[in-house]
Amino acid sequence: TTLLSAAGALWNLSFNANNRVAIAGAGAIPPLVTLLTSGTVGAKEKAAGTLGNLALNDKNQVSIAEAGAIPSLVNLLTSGTAIAKEKAAGALWNLAVNNDKNQVTIAEAGAIPPLINLLTSGTTDAKENAAGALQLQKQAQYR
Repeated sequence: TTLLSAAGALWNLSFNANNRVAIAGAGAIPPLVTLLTSGTVGAKEKAAGTLGNLALNDKNQVSIAEAGAIPSLVNLLTSGTAIAKEKAAGALWNLAVNNDKNQVTIAEAGAIPPLINLLTSGTTDAKENAAGALQLQKQAQYR
């Protein structure tokens, strides 16, 4: 579909730091967040992956959280495909890096139990992403 193609194109573009700024500046974050809940299976995977890449930028971390992505990403940890779970865990990890507010929001959204579950049931990359996200949650507890 066109939506899946667009989400895939944004995902590919989001690997570049300059593109992350441009994608966010073009207003793509809210539609990507919408795709997390209303898109096709493939669109959800691409949206989660794109948001994870966009979250490598500090300003985008804030915009993504403000757009309501965190609860939708947490939902994907339990309801998504293996790839969606992997991408959602990666996005949550990136959203939590050096961002105390997002760390709290992630924990309050119920992410910890499904992230722990991914440590044993996820793909190799999902396990790594879950471990990274959980490590940041642990650090946040001791601040």
